[in-house]
Amino acid sequence: MAPTTPVSNKKARGLAALKNKEPLPIDTEEFVEEFRSIEKDLNDNLLGHVKVNVKNMTFKWSDGENRTIADEARSASLRDNMRHGVFRSDPMHRMSGIVDAAIFRKHVQDPKGKKPASLEQVKDFNKNVEFPIFTANVNVKIEMQSGQHRMKILQELRTDSEDHWWIVSIYKNGMKSKMFR
Repeated sequence: MAPTTPVSNKKARGLAALKNKEPLPIDTEEFVEEFRSIEKDLNDNLLGHVKVNVKNMTFKWSDGENRTIADEARSASLRDNMRHGVFRSDPMHRMSGIVDAAIFRKHVQDPKGKKPASLEQVKDFNKNVEFPIFTANVNVKIEMQSGQHRMKILQELRTDSEDHWWIVSIYKNGMKSKMFR
């Protein structure tokens, strides 16, 4: 005979346990206009997508602090992914930065780094998935808005300083987009 117990379980089991959960009403319409506005602002202020060496990057912001570099445990997944491939040209992995438009014009060159490139040429190169090079002395820095963790890990994985570059979407300095702050 099975032992008896004063406790009885009346909890539904199997299909009877499934409840019809009604979705929570979420009003996303209020954000559509804000996202549209941010994307328009970004497109209006985009100077181009260019190859930038770490020597021309700064992760310190002129009006505040970027977040600190993640510790080893938190960056382990990114490090492991980058060991299997550094996808610097993938649009999903692009970094973002801001710089004065006059400085950008002065220091951007064709993809081979042989001659200066105009803003129109930069856009044409980008349409053909070619990336001009931002070449400047080490005192000229692009204020990076993203990518500090990727760049730190890249520098650990690749020892040659000439290989410490990334494709960066460059925007005009002074833009008021909420995306960057």
